[in-house]
Amino acid sequence: MYDTYLKVEECKFGKGLFITTDVPANTPIVEIRGKVYTQATLPDPNSPYILQIGTDSFMFEMTKLNFINHSCNPNCYIQIIGNRAVLYSLYLIKGGSELTFDYSTTSTDSLDQWKMNCQCGDFKCRKVISGFQQLDQTTQSKMKDRGMIPLYLLQPQMFQK
Repeated sequence: MYDTYLKVEECKFGKGLFITTDVPANTPIVEIRGKVYTQATLPDPNSPYILQIGTDSFMFEMTKLNFINHSCNPNCYIQIIGNRAVLYSLYLIKGGSELTFDYSTTSTDSLDQWKMNCQCGDFKCRKVISGFQQLDQTTQSKMKDRGMIPLYLLQPQMFQK
């Protein structure tokens, strides 16, 4: 993977994660690692450094990967299998580019549970980010077609207790 080509740099949001070499489309860039918690056991449920990886599974303390910013038009997505999360390129990413993913693509939250004001500046910026189910059907379909959505969001009934 591309671990050695990642660096944290200044960006319009403060700090962001950048890649220093070209990455082909649909390529795994880095495995996201961190301790796995349930909602009830998260040390700080309000931390911005939490990645949802299942209906009640969250990764916390991900080191430099904490600097992957949101974009409504991202160049990456996260593929989740079990307790593993891997950041993939959506298309060819040129060296020197900031890596971004759409935070909605891993979240089951409603607007009441979590929302974020978006400042990505993309032409199609949604302005407010929340869970996947809060997206309009057209956006959901496009993300599904591109393979950006984990199974726990596509078929939540499979993961209900």
